[in-house]
Amino acid sequence: PGIGKVQVVRTTKAGERLAEQPNLLILEDVRIPSAEPTVALDPSVTFQTFMGFGGSFTETSAEVWQKLPVDLQQLVLKAYFDEETGIGYKLGRVHIGACDFSEGNWSLIEENDTDLKTFSIDRYEIAILPMIRQATEYAKEPLKLMASPWSPPAWMKDIGRMKTGGKLLPEYREVWARHYIKFVEAFKKAGVPLWSLTVQNEPHASTPWENCLYTHEEERDFVRDFLGPALEKSNIEDIKLLVWDHNRDDMFLRAKTIYSDPIAEKYVWGVAYHWYGDPRYEMWPPQEGMVVYDNLRKTHELRPAKHIVMSEACQEFGPRIGDWKVGERYGEAIIRDLNNYLEAWIDWNLLLDTSGGPNHASNFVTAPILADLARRKVLFHTNFYYLAHFSRFIKPGAQRILSSPNRDALEVTAFKNTDGSIAAVVMNQGNSDISFWLELGGKAAKTDAPKHSITTFLLQDER
Repeated sequence: PGIGKVQVVRTTKAGERLAEQPNLLILEDVRIPSAEPTVALDPSVTFQTFMGFGGSFTETSAEVWQKLPVDLQQLVLKAYFDEETGIGYKLGRVHIGACDFSEGNWSLIEENDTDLKTFSIDRYEIAILPMIRQATEYAKEPLKLMASPWSPPAWMKDIGRMKTGGKLLPEYREVWARHYIKFVEAFKKAGVPLWSLTVQNEPHASTPWENCLYTHEEERDFVRDFLGPALEKSNIEDIKLLVWDHNRDDMFLRAKTIYSDPIAEKYVWGVAYHWYGDPRYEMWPPQEGMVVYDNLRKTHELRPAKHIVMSEACQEFGPRIGDWKVGERYGEAIIRDLNNYLEAWIDWNLLLDTSGGPNHASNFVTAPILADLARRKVLFHTNFYYLAHFSRFIKPGAQRILSSPNRDALEVTAFKNTDGSIAAVVMNQGNSDISFWLELGGKAAKTDAPKHSITTFLLQDER
């Protein structure tokens, strides 16, 4: 849109999906009546620079994708990674060894191979790497890929198995640190360079699938004494190391513990986190809640020069096909996290079947796109459209600008892209339509946020 004109794109529970509204809004010199609902934007006040959105290339996602006809394989990747016709994903995540969304329980080296002579990523060449390579073609640039381990091999752990908790045995810390290096080097050799590593997926979780437990101090010490030095001594260039990789509740304490050690801190680029722990949507969290949105801001304030990345989000307990609240949960979380200094959002599985799997631990969940393999079709879930309202319009390199609604029911974030365009996202989870003024630079236009809707407003900074 030109100066003073606002393009409006909307998704509603009533039926619209990324629908461009037929008429442009026109910002005019008007006096907004006192106390009327308003969303005010101020591009002169800026915050974090955003890197982009993405999703995870799990073994399950890649294998389900391979079972689709070629035209649907292309449709899925275009929907996610094409900047013109899709939603412009620029990031991804892979698991180092098995996770619950992989076919069974496996690792990348044979038992007792402390020299890592048997290390191999051949298994990734079956499905994961082919999917990443094709996604990269649609993205038209290398993806920023994060890699995270769920568990060391069973023989490296105190319980002798990869599942249901357990810890890395101290005598294998140096070997396990070298294992990360081998993984990064192997992916680079395969033509798929990695952007970042996390130390451990969900280090406080003891679940029926692969995991490994670290206290705050244990992760600090492993980074300081083993993984950090191993990365420093390697030939790997510019790989980012993130800690925590679990829920918001303890991200501040984990960051505080690790950042308080100057040697550990120098190896750490930032903190990764997950979104789980909301009793409104999950049965296991305590009723007092573990969402703690403010912990992002507090973690940023602890070390403003460090970085914050969302590394996993999905709705648990089955595929939840057609559940509008799944989309609204995404919209609320993304807005609140962006407004608290989030710099990148990496969703969980890119693709699952209509059971919310396969999953070798029966931990079935949602994905933004689901494959109905029997009927040879794909289903776009509500969270795909909610994600799209951000990822299609907030481009890598965009800076968050000041945005402020004067009604609780209007949830808002706004970013200025490198081309000068502004994307303001407004969500209304309520049961009533809201008419409001959109204001920028002393000019305003009357618009609306229908009930159970999300709207992206695209406009130009007039300065």
